[in-house]
Amino acid sequence: MRLLISSIVVLVCAALQACSTSPYGRSQLTVPQPVSSVYSEVNMRLQLVTTIDAKTKCAESECDASKDFDLRVARLGERLADKTFELYPEVRERIGHFEFVIAEKAEPGTTSNAAGTVVIFGGTRALELSDPALAFVLAREMSHVIARHHNENTATKIIVTVLAQVLLPVTGVFRAFALLPGASSAAAATASTATATTGSAAALTATATAASFLGSKAVIASYWPKQLNEADSIALTVMARVGFSPQATADALAAIESQLGDSSWPRDLRASSEHVAQIAQGPRPDTGRVAEIADSAPSKLTYVSGDASAGATEPAAQARTQ
Repeated sequence: MRLLISSIVVLVCAALQACSTSPYGRSQLTVPQPVSSVYSEVNMRLQLVTTIDAKTKCAESECDASKDFDLRVARLGERLADKTFELYPEVRERIGHFEFVIAEKAEPGTTSNAAGTVVIFGGTRALELSDPALAFVLAREMSHVIARHHNENTATKIIVTVLAQVLLPVTGVFRAFALLPGASSAAAATASTATATTGSAAALTATATAASFLGSKAVIASYWPKQLNEADSIALTVMARVGFSPQATADALAAIESQLGDSSWPRDLRASSEHVAQIAQGPRPDTGRVAEIADSAPSKLTYVSGDASAGATEPAAQARTQ
């Protein structure tokens, strides 16, 4: 059995792109770009479908604020993309370009796919992010593409699916399912009951599918903190080329921490805020400093109509790289 398992794992790995290295030297098992593009696109669309939509109508002032936010996303995204391709030329060869899309969702958040589409949820507007904070949110999502995190996650899903569907002995499917981190005892009991009652291959397949889904989520969750830290570091590197210093970014993120909820994306942004503060190698702002930043109006980039480059306003002095 061990020989069989080893042989199949080797065959699966050979079908993948094998090992690559992240921009920060971490070994990754990845899949070819076209495979990851398809998988990550499906995952992104599924996330969008399962996220609550925002209300469709807005007051005139709200609509103006939304348009202003959308413009800032487009302008900052363009500048970040240009610097990304300067720093990481292979990214342009791999994806061609970044695309920035606003999804009218009620909650704040971002998502992306391996092909370079970055989606920012409309609920993020409510955070009233300053330019350093908004640039970081965009750059961090872009960094998952830069570091091939989508490709790595797709490889994990494929391998776990093969293990669940092919390698697990039928008699041990339920035991393995119950041992998966995060597996629901109720779901395991339901799957076990269904199989015992019907004895059908369909029930076994459904159980293995559930096991592969939960198993891949557990594996990805185990290395997600490393991916998040890599994304933070890459984002700060790109932002420095645009003109935002790590300390200015740390201050801007600290200012919004009190507004962040407890769902997964806000928790990750809070973790990134702490990590950025460590990278900046400066003390966290005191309460008075945080209040001062939070009460100040978000800095904005302005452009001459019809020429996105001619009228660009430099970032505020506090946000410039010293």
